[in-house]
Amino acid sequence: MKNIKKLFVLGLFIALSGKTCHAELWQNPNLNISELNKVFIMPFNSKLEAGTQLMPKSQLNNSFAQWASNAIHEAVKKHKIKLTVKSLDALLEDMNFIYGDKNSANDKNFFQRAKEMGYNAFVTCNVEQKFNVEHVPEKITTYTVYRDIEKRDRNGKIIETIRIPEEKTEITPAHDVTYLNTVCEPKLFFINDVFAKNDDYMAASRLEIYREYQGGPVMKVVENIINSAIKDLFTVNEDTGKKGRKRK
Repeated sequence: MKNIKKLFVLGLFIALSGKTCHAELWQNPNLNISELNKVFIMPFNSKLEAGTQLMPKSQLNNSFAQWASNAIHEAVKKHKIKLTVKSLDALLEDMNFIYGDKNSANDKNFFQRAKEMGYNAFVTCNVEQKFNVEHVPEKITTYTVYRDIEKRDRNGKIIETIRIPEEKTEITPAHDVTYLNTVCEPKLFFINDVFAKNDDYMAASRLEIYREYQGGPVMKVVENIINSAIKDLFTVNEDTGKKGRKRK
């Protein structure tokens, strides 16, 4: 962000038994979610290095757009905000039908045509996921335990209890621990800002989860983090009406 208005109003840091979650959110105070009519989702900029469990790229892009669309609708539905959300591919299909030629997001008239079709905002998103392997060296722990010995008389009656200290040593062998790091950073832009040659965004969120990997589908983690980050981006602040975002 380039100026003072780009101040994150929410910072959350949680550390729980090998799991770290770091979340940030910023919205321009002038942002009014209810004024959005149609929003399109640009293809995600993704860098996924979490192994061989990934789906084909075309399917992956479709899934990203669908997950983001579902999250947007979920974020605004309780406020009864009617918002049309489409992927870039779906928008281009409509644009080709209306204007009768082959359109692309790289065309100089793309944003003008999108605006004429009623779109006033779009979403971009960076998502990354990778495995990190950390080597844990051998650990030797020495500690003291106490053993009670009972002294008895010739009739078997306890006359004294003696506590004897004993030193014990525990060895944890050297081993590797695998962590899964997933980061999602969506941003909301107004089309009018594009015409004003302003590359500033109206809202941005960032969610990062770093935790020990215990197995299972890595793409489910990506789906969940996209859902959370996008919902934050479009969450309406109930305290201040439909403008801005404020959390304690």
